[in-house]
This record gives sequence, structure tokens and C-alpha cells, in this order.
Amino acid sequence: MNAGDEPLADAPPTAAPTGDQPPPPPAEVGVAPGWYSVDQQTNTQAYWDGHTWARTRHWRGTGWVEDSAEPIPAGASVYSSSWAALTRPPRYQASPTTPPSPPLGGFQPTLGRMRPAAQSTNGLAIASLVLSILGLFGIGSLLGIIFGYKARREIRESRGYQSGDGLALAGIIIGFVTLVLFALAVAFWVAAFATIRSDVNSAASPQQAQLVAQCQADVKSVDGALEAYHAETGSLAVPTAAWSAGSYASNYGPLTTGSRGDTFLPAAPATSNYVVEYDSADDVWVGPPNSFEQSYVPNQDLGVNAEACQSAVSG
Repeated sequence: MNAGDEPLADAPPTAAPTGDQPPPPPAEVGVAPGWYSVDQQTNTQAYWDGHTWARTRHWRGTGWVEDSAEPIPAGASVYSSSWAALTRPPRYQASPTTPPSPPLGGFQPTLGRMRPAAQSTNGLAIASLVLSILGLFGIGSLLGIIFGYKARREIRESRGYQSGDGLALAGIIIGFVTLVLFALAVAFWVAAFATIRSDVNSAASPQQAQLVAQCQADVKSVDGALEAYHAETGSLAVPTAAWSAGSYASNYGPLTTGSRGDTFLPAAPATSNYVVEYDSADDVWVGPPNSFEQSYVPNQDLGVNAEACQSAVSG
């Protein structure tokens, strides 16, 4: 018996223990076989089989783990607790005189939800709160929410060995708040950018509309010149060379100079904002500035595509 330890007042006198091993409970106490706490600081229990302390076990967070299935020899350090500690009803379990009945399935009773003397704060709970506060462009908020839920689950499963449930809950709440704020900020900037771009396009639209109207007028002028040339000469105008920047003006020669000295077209359309081309079949099409097609492109024909000049001016 360790110094300073005395039997409880209501416990009957017992024989002195041998060595460091506590004596078994006296027969008149009527202690039934079962697990009893011997050291709450280390969450250690010993099994009384009715005659001797047979084995010990420790709580490992997810369940009880037996240290040995063999009888504990006299003098084992785990039995350094006094006889009073063995007979005194533990704070977190029923009195040894009324041991709990074993549950179905053959598992030994856990003797209540024993809270360990020392706790550690769950790391994921701390990470959840920190990431949620930082936000990190929404990624931190999302990770904070995930870590928060995972931390709360681990804390529940630790049976009191871990703390930090409040931190995890705060991380989840702040994570949702910062995530919503980030989404609102993104939506605001997208709307602002769209508004600015719309304003820029609106400012440029009058000039662009003027160029589109000029393009359409030039296409009609070339169409009229080709029809007049055909009516005057009885043949179709033919470009003198492949279309390029160097041959552009000369290709319009048959239309700018008539066979009798008259002109069907005052001058070739300018190429600074769009290009107007034609072929020997009287097809006319347009293209972006200073770009040339060697053959007819139906989608660039104003008669086929009403937006052909719009596309050509836009480049």
C-alpha cells in the first residue's frame, strides 16, 4: 500500500498487499469478475477474474487494447495504485459492487464515457479556421469547410482525446461566409468588365456603322459597274492578275476605263478598312483590310451574307 493511501471508511478491513500488487477484493465485498479502473491518468483498467488480476488494457482512442492476455505477475508497475484506489468507486464508472452487465456481442463494458485527463487540439480544426479566415481566392474557404467537417468527425471519434470542436465549427461558418463573399466579388467584377466593354463598343459603333455603310455602297458600285461593262461590251470583266496588294488597282482597270473612253467605276475601292474583289463570273465579295482571296468566297458575298461587310470591317 502506497504512503498516504487509506481504505475507504465504508470498506471492511483487508489484508496488507504483497509487494506492489494490490490484494484482491475481500470475498465479502462480492465483486464480480469484470474490468475495473486502476489508473485514470493513463486510462488503464485491470480484469478481476474472481481470484486474481488477470490482465490489463488501455484506451487507444478508437477502442480498448489489451496489454497482455497472460496473468499479471506480482510487482507489475501497472498495479502501483493503492488498494484504496482499487476499491474506491471511480468517478466515471459504477461502483465495483455493482459492475455493469456485459453488452450483447461479447464485448466488455467500457465503464462509461471516460474523458482522458490530457487532451490535444485537433490540427484540422486549427487549419479549418485559419484557411477560412484567409480565404485565398475561395480555395482557402472551400478547404476550411472540408477540414472543419473532417475535424469534427475525428473529434467525435476520439472519445474525448481531442478538442477543438468549437474551432472547427467556427472554421465551417467563416468558410461559408468568405466563400459567398468571394463569389459576390467575382460576380461584381465580371459585371463591371462587361459594362466597360459594352461602353467601349458603344463608343466605337458610330464610326464602325459608317464604315459598314461605305462598304455596302462600294459593293453595290462594283456590282453596277460589272453589269454596265457587260452591257457595254457584251462580255464579262476579267481581273488582269491574281488578287494582291500590287495587282489590286490594275485588276479594276477594265471597270475604271471603258472601251470607248468612258468609265464604269470612278476608282477602285480603298483597302484601308476592307477589300472588295470580283471574278470573271461577276461574283463580288469583301474581306478584311489588306487581305486578298484568290477565288470567290460565298460567305463573304453581301448578297449571301448580310453581315459580310460587318465582318470585314471588324477584321
